[in-house]
Amino acid sequence: MKALVELFWFKYSQLQHAVKVGNENLVAMLDREIEPALMAVLQREARDASEIRSQFQLVVDLLREESEDRACVLRQAHNFKLLLDRYFGAEEAARPFGRADAEVARPMAVPRIAEDGLLNEAILDSLPDRVFVVTTDYRYLYSNPLNAESFREKPIDLVGRHVAEFIGVQRFEDDAKRYLDRCFAGEVVEFDYMSPRRGNAMTHCRMTPCRSSAGKVLGAILVLQERVESCDPMAA
Repeated sequence: MKALVELFWFKYSQLQHAVKVGNENLVAMLDREIEPALMAVLQREARDASEIRSQFQLVVDLLREESEDRACVLRQAHNFKLLLDRYFGAEEAARPFGRADAEVARPMAVPRIAEDGLLNEAILDSLPDRVFVVTTDYRYLYSNPLNAESFREKPIDLVGRHVAEFIGVQRFEDDAKRYLDRCFAGEVVEFDYMSPRRGNAMTHCRMTPCRSSAGKVLGAILVLQERVESCDPMAA
């Protein structure tokens, strides 16, 4: 697995250099090779937890590299979902990687929001609370349907977009950013806030760091639950 990952990044760096210097022939050649190199990593059935982490890490790193290209972000988000379905889905990944399949029933289970830095999307989608994942550059990596519905959006349409787009720049700078930064520093953050968008509904927010296999924080997992009382305001 390590050799396949290194080969992909070698070709990726070559492609970036070819684009930078304007070598169109080399760009065309590497462009044909980059997708097979990526699929060689993602289609391989992992032999242990470290190889699973390597596959997820590759997709997360690509999301970061291509965060300004919405088409690329959506493609990598799709790859991320396929990995989730393979290793943690309701059906144990008997289907080929990269093939679209019919939606399967979501199992009800005891919520385990994160385990070893990996997300269980089937469980997240089934939760009665709003759940989403924000990367360390404050962009959506994942949203469950309930959270997306609160913005009248589809979950996939939130991926790659900045948090400030939904809560406003002022509230992001005054409140959300400092809470997220604490979470990115490794802290589990909990607080109450009042949401003007939901008729001043009082909500509890829990932020949990989402880590890589090496312990590096890749983002924050947020769970929002409506509650009776409120303390600090942070609209979401």
